[in-house]
Amino acid sequence: MFRRAWLPTLLLVLAIAGCSRCGKDEGPVAPTASGPARYLPRDAQASVVIHDLGALGEKLARFQNLKVASFAAQLQSFSSAEGYVNAVMRQVGVDLRSRQALEAAGLAPELGAGAAFLGDGRAVSVVGVRDAEKLEATFAGFARTRLGASEKKEESGVGGKLVTFNRPGHPAAALGLLFISGGKFALLGAGPSVASLRPLASQAEEKSLAKEPVLAASLQRLPSKRDFHVFIPGGAGLLLPAGTVQGLTLTGLVDDRAVTVHADAPWPDTKESLAALDPVKDAADLRGFLPPDSFFVARFRGDPSQLDGVWPYLVGDYLTRAVQKSGLDVKAEVLDNFKPGTVLGLSLSPKVQLGSGMPALDLRRTNPFRFVNLVALSELEDATRTQALLEKLPQLSSDFGAKVEASDLKGQRVYLTSYRAGEGAHFALGPNGKLLVASPQSQLEASLTALAAKAGEGPLTSDLKDVGQDAAFSAVLDLRRLAESVKNLPSEAWGIGGFAIKATTVRWLEATDDLRAVTLSVSRKERALQAEMSLRLTPTSPSSTTTQPATP
Repeated sequence: MFRRAWLPTLLLVLAIAGCSRCGKDEGPVAPTASGPARYLPRDAQASVVIHDLGALGEKLARFQNLKVASFAAQLQSFSSAEGYVNAVMRQVGVDLRSRQALEAAGLAPELGAGAAFLGDGRAVSVVGVRDAEKLEATFAGFARTRLGASEKKEESGVGGKLVTFNRPGHPAAALGLLFISGGKFALLGAGPSVASLRPLASQAEEKSLAKEPVLAASLQRLPSKRDFHVFIPGGAGLLLPAGTVQGLTLTGLVDDRAVTVHADAPWPDTKESLAALDPVKDAADLRGFLPPDSFFVARFRGDPSQLDGVWPYLVGDYLTRAVQKSGLDVKAEVLDNFKPGTVLGLSLSPKVQLGSGMPALDLRRTNPFRFVNLVALSELEDATRTQALLEKLPQLSSDFGAKVEASDLKGQRVYLTSYRAGEGAHFALGPNGKLLVASPQSQLEASLTALAAKAGEGPLTSDLKDVGQDAAFSAVLDLRRLAESVKNLPSEAWGIGGFAIKATTVRWLEATDDLRAVTLSVSRKERALQAEMSLRLTPTSPSSTTTQPATP
């Protein structure tokens, strides 16, 4: 029953899921206040507004040409992604990949669409109407074939004409379609949601999503090019508990090279508390000292001294308690002595063992340095102060459940860490006053050698160096480099009989080579916390995006 109640929202969900590697140079124009948002409630647990349903449908058509889509379809016993999507479109009854098919179904895709999740399993949708009779016929067929609701009833009243579809012998409506007075939009609900349609059609504009001030302010701060936006109000109890931010707004844009989501949340504290997210323009770029095979690269260009009130949230309760127990003054001894420009890189360990399955994601049970090599670098204000702190590490380490021992590595003073799960992160003060944190010991030695030489090109290729240019924090997960690192692992990394595991893994990696990288940047704008996450894709030739719509 729950699955059936959600089926009518498939028109919207599939359109959003169709966001892919392709699109137009310009994002659709955001709908006006009289658009779908006018008929969605401000107090919904979450709301989605699609600016042009036809544009997303066209992107869905091209999405099926991704290699990873075809690979996923084969896992569902389909020969291709196109065959899988065709089957889904037949179940929906409307081919969402075709603007013409949407119009033939009675929809006005250019007017957009929306959905609101009201809680208790209830959801309502709003769609643009081109031809009311055709739209009624479309949903009558959907109700009959997918919900078994063959009995139709019509009634006029507040808000407009309500058409309901019932199962024989059941008084409660399985599906309801309310044509709002004026004829441009229709509200749609299933099961218990049908009772919400008339109140929404006649609600005061001030109670609608179109007049939500937190959403409106966030959309003003976010990029104007977008295909859809999502709003989650603060304190609703769904994703944002009371006492956090006032609300979270997400916008999505799809083009031929990336699927990008921007986020904006008004900060409940003072503007000064976000000072750490102001990028320092002349921050050192240390990425050239990271290992060239790093598949993950992060950089912080903000002022570390501004993290004093934030670091406990970043490191978690366990480390915060350990720091408090040790008596370490994090601000004075650590943050105030770091210059902007700290970098971190992860590369695949050549000694990784993949034949034993997935590890437990718990640092107390699994040593991460069995799988990855770590390098982190930071320039210092006063190297002498940091050297004094490093000398205190053997004494402080017991409070962190670890053991640190000072040692000599080819004439270099280093501090080697171990804990119950094995080798930990090691420390050293490198040339020119740079703090180096690395693991395993072989990586520490290699990084000290690299620091003594001139910086190289770094692990980021030219197409990824633009990430986070105007942000305080940026991170890049290079999926292509990670895939190549896995493919190049020695045979012993796969364990006994690992040739079968390797063959399967390589086949999966080859199927995902359309996926270029995942990028993240975090910054602030005015008194709001902002983030941008992007799935970058490898473009295909225009000819590969041609598809034939399915016949419903």
